[in-house]
Amino acid sequence: MDENTKIAFDFARDTTKQLIALATGIIAFTITFSKDFIRPLDMADRILASLCWVMFLLSVLFGLWTLLALTGTLEPQAGRESTSTPSIRGSNVTLPSKFQVITFFVGLLLTVLLGIAVILQGPVGPGPR
Repeated sequence: MDENTKIAFDFARDTTKQLIALATGIIAFTITFSKDFIRPLDMADRILASLCWVMFLLSVLFGLWTLLALTGTLEPQAGRESTSTPSIRGSNVTLPSKFQVITFFVGLLLTVLLGIAVILQGPVGPGPR
């Protein structure tokens, strides 16, 4: 395998791992502080918050699938000789990678919309609203 291919695999792996880390961080952060902003929200905004978490969770799962696909591309199954040069362009890598990126950005968009909804509802006073 030539140097450019090795670098391509490294970049693909690093990008995938970065999106996994960001998605898990956003999930952890928003769940940790959810008691501060979820309780006063109406049901539609609670559903929006849940959709955010589902999108980020899916992004993490697609990221893991991508990492496994990258590994499988570099080391094919025993008994199956690969005659082609390993590439990050195969559909076994690009399909889960596209799903990871799409679900991450949908989750990010929904999180921003949730943040706007929280801000528009105004400050939270003592007791239920």
